[in-house]
This record gives sequence, C-alpha cells and structure tokens, in this order.
Amino acid sequence: MSNVLARRRSISELEFYKNACELRAVLTRFVMNEKNVPKRYKFVFAMPMIALLLDLFNNITTANTIYALNEHEAQLRRDYQTKAIANCEQIVQLLQYITDTLTTDINKLKIPVDLLKKEIALLRAWRKSSKIQSKE
Repeated sequence: MSNVLARRRSISELEFYKNACELRAVLTRFVMNEKNVPKRYKFVFAMPMIALLLDLFNNITTANTIYALNEHEAQLRRDYQTKAIANCEQIVQLLQYITDTLTTDINKLKIPVDLLKKEIALLRAWRKSSKIQSKE
C-alpha cells in the first residue's frame, strides 16, 4: 500500500506496461469468447490478435531493457517503442475487421478501445521522453 495520498498520486513510470497487461487480458478474453468470435473464426481473428498482443509485449519489453548510453542505443530503443505503437495500430485494424465481418456488439469493444487509445498515448509519451542516460 502506498503512503501517498490518492489525490497526489500520478501516473507511474511503467504505466504503459500495466495498461498493456490489462489490454492483453481484456482482448484475449474477448476473442476467445465464442459469443464474440465464433469457433470457426478463431484462426482468422483470435490467433492473429493474440500474436499481435505478444508482439506488443515483446517490443515493450525489449525497448525497456535497453539502457541507452549512446545515440545508437537510444535510436534502437525508439525503434522498438515505435514498433509497439505500430502493434497497437494493427490491433485497432484487426478490431475494425472483426466488427466489419461479424455481428459483434460494438458496446463490448468500448473498454478495449479505450485501453488501446490510452496505451498509444502512453507509448508515444514514453518514446518522446526517451533520451541518452548519463554515465555517472
């Protein structure tokens, strides 16, 4: 439990990671539910969605493991952050494909879409704040 008052709390440094975890859980449950994605469409929608979510996590994890001490490492870190943002955009496109193809209740996608918007904003802010660390 935190000793900081709730009104004084701000977004954590790894909020993008926490949000991505929640996004992964929500979208995995969504595409694996037969009411949302019928069994015959699992290989068309569910498997690519799960693969994109794994790619998103791989890119976030890889970018977060790079401690940039020079310009090359900083650029490499930004590249992985950009790939993570691209994964989010690909997930948006796949969700659009699901709604266009299946008769899915769009209200069920409100939470995942809100999480995706938040994740994209958090990743862009993280990429913008990435810089070369000093060698103290």
